[in-house]
Amino acid sequence: MSKYWQEVAILVHQEASEAVSELLTRYGAQGVAFEGDALIEEAQANNWGDFYPEFAGSGDHILVKAYFYDQKSEAELTEIEQAVKGLSQFGLEIGNVKLTAKVICEDDWANAWKQYYHPLRIGRIIVEPSWDPITNPEPDDIVITLDPGMAFGTGTHPSTAMCIEALQEVPVQDRAVWDIGTGSGLLAITATKLGARTVEAVDIDPVAVEVCRENAEINNAAIHCQQGSLDILQGSADVIVANIIADVIIDLLPAAYQKLNPGGIMIASGIIDRRADEVRAEAAECGFELLLKRQQGEWVLFGFKRSEEND
Repeated sequence: MSKYWQEVAILVHQEASEAVSELLTRYGAQGVAFEGDALIEEAQANNWGDFYPEFAGSGDHILVKAYFYDQKSEAELTEIEQAVKGLSQFGLEIGNVKLTAKVICEDDWANAWKQYYHPLRIGRIIVEPSWDPITNPEPDDIVITLDPGMAFGTGTHPSTAMCIEALQEVPVQDRAVWDIGTGSGLLAITATKLGARTVEAVDIDPVAVEVCRENAEINNAAIHCQQGSLDILQGSADVIVANIIADVIIDLLPAAYQKLNPGGIMIASGIIDRRADEVRAEAAECGFELLLKRQQGEWVLFGFKRSEEND
């Protein structure tokens, strides 16, 4: 028997998309997904159903979709919309917020996902959905299998893709790697596949922790995943990766510096370009030196290196 879900779609500025995702999860969403203009236009071209075409062409906006098994009332939807608008008080650009809701059949939803998620190559890493495995990978390719199910985290977001690229650039093999805000576990799995000695993953969302554990099992990846943030991790790391938002990264930097071994590296992503200077300045204040900088569109990634000396 098919299940029915309530799909709540919120149009918001890209800068606030990660914060909106976290907000929706706190309201009980079983899964969150992002759709940019390119996906909306592709859906229209292929007649993939109702993908809110009136939102297309918004340029710097993105559609954040959340899925609720227990449907929200009109009053609760209004409360969610007001909470999203309230994110502006934290310095986030929220743009022209629009919220819509509809009921969908789980079978229809699952088939819709399968139509536009295909294997994605990022350097040597190939992220493949479970229903569309890659054929004839190269000998040096590393294949990671993810089934998005009701969760976001397939590597399509620029901030995630840049993290995967950075993990292939910095020394990861035989190192201790921590993934802060792991989500689907994709970055933690990537670190494991690249030869990390140990991998710790944390997320404040219990749903994300379960998704991470499931994806780790699918990929035979030895990852210790638990609910929480950087402060609960014991010992020290050689590499810390945090794909979150600027405000959270700024808060994490002092503790990250102390948790890293001498010469350790912090990969910080999910930073909107207009906040990049703030993040870089805070990192310098903490004692980090800039190792690398990458940018895709409005999104910036930094690689910061801790001093080689014990402070």
